[in-house]
Amino acid sequence: MTDLHFLIVLIVTFFTSTLTLLTGFGVGTVLTPAFAFFYDAKTAVFLVSIVHLANNLLKFGLFRRHIDKKIFIKFGIVSFIGAAVGSSFQNALAGEYVRYALAGFFLLAGGVEFMPSASKFRIPHSFDIVGGFFSGFLGGIIGNQGAIRSAYLLNYSLSKESFIATATAIAIVIDLTRIPVYLYNQLERVEAAAAPLLIVIAVAFAGTLFGKSLLKKISLERFRMVVAGFLVLMGVALFL
Repeated sequence: MTDLHFLIVLIVTFFTSTLTLLTGFGVGTVLTPAFAFFYDAKTAVFLVSIVHLANNLLKFGLFRRHIDKKIFIKFGIVSFIGAAVGSSFQNALAGEYVRYALAGFFLLAGGVEFMPSASKFRIPHSFDIVGGFFSGFLGGIIGNQGAIRSAYLLNYSLSKESFIATATAIAIVIDLTRIPVYLYNQLERVEAAAAPLLIVIAVAFAGTLFGKSLLKKISLERFRMVVAGFLVLMGVALFL
């Protein structure tokens, strides 16, 4: 990796971690492809998972007082199971139909926030177990876990801080489940990339702290729109 390439990764990391604090997802989604330019896919997922966990621990420290324990327990248990299954089958590749189904789901879940006539639409809470499992499962396989979780958490009347704290706590459960599996198979990869990884983590921390300062300046309604908007963008990206 050249100095220029590494600088680009750091810039992407800063802005992504800033947006992730506001949306509940993005670090794994954006950084994994960025790392995949320099490492094989499995190693990229592994290295990004370490950045993801470190950044989530910082966010949890900042917002832990606002966690919704009931949602965390309900969503977190099935996410744990999903992450264990997904990380065990990391070599599996999601097929086209799965990708299109996810894209449609993100477009629907995000799009209704912009449609006044459908603003009362909510995914039934009885489906939370499905969302929790697949959030963990996708996190285990490819590292992209947060979009599904954010879509489901929009169904609850959570404050901005509670949304972030609860989503982060669930993400930590998934990270702590999948990373030991990755470590078992790829410990030498972390040792080789330790120095640049620490720099990336430090930049992610800076982006998160900057995002926290922005959070104070937006209303709850605007916050939900930001989350929904990025869900729509995720759906479009999957289709493309």
